[in-house]
Amino acid sequence: MAGSVVTRDWEALEMTDMIGQHGQITVTGEVELTETGTTAELREHTPSGINPKILLLDLVIHRQGGIHGHIAWFEKLTFKKKSSGHAYDEVDILYAGEIVQRVKVEHPLTFAAPPAKKPPAKKPPAKEALSQKKPAKAAAAKKKTAKKAAKKPAKKSAKKTAKKAAKRKSAKKKSVKKK
Repeated sequence: MAGSVVTRDWEALEMTDMIGQHGQITVTGEVELTETGTTAELREHTPSGINPKILLLDLVIHRQGGIHGHIAWFEKLTFKKKSSGHAYDEVDILYAGEIVQRVKVEHPLTFAAPPAKKPPAKKPPAKEALSQKKPAKAAAAKKKTAKKAAKKPAKKSAKKTAKKAAKRKSAKKKSVKKK
């Protein structure tokens, strides 16, 4: 383990409180340890580095003396530090002075809202679709009322002419009887 180390599943999360005054950065990941009696930890690198937007962390593996067995497992590591909530863009994990992992910092309270979905170009917007349907319905309604109107006067006129004809017949009968 002197020259290289196996790591996985690194995440860096920087959050502020609801007011945006106090924040904390949390870095988590796993390191493979191959001997019993060994432990690992993350420490802030000193000096801090040239770019203040990149947090440098040293991965330190402690070996205890004595006889140890060889077995491999992954140990989860966590590093927490108070921050302004927007202090860092990246975290570099260093082992023996070399960068073994570079992690982008997530800022969940400051994610931009996803862009609004635009309706497909082929489909007209809802208001236009409704206005296009109304004329068709109105035309159908006009046809129905026109048919009804055409039927009503024909029926009425037929009834009126029948009544008039009946009156004439009765009038003729009366006039014939009088003569």
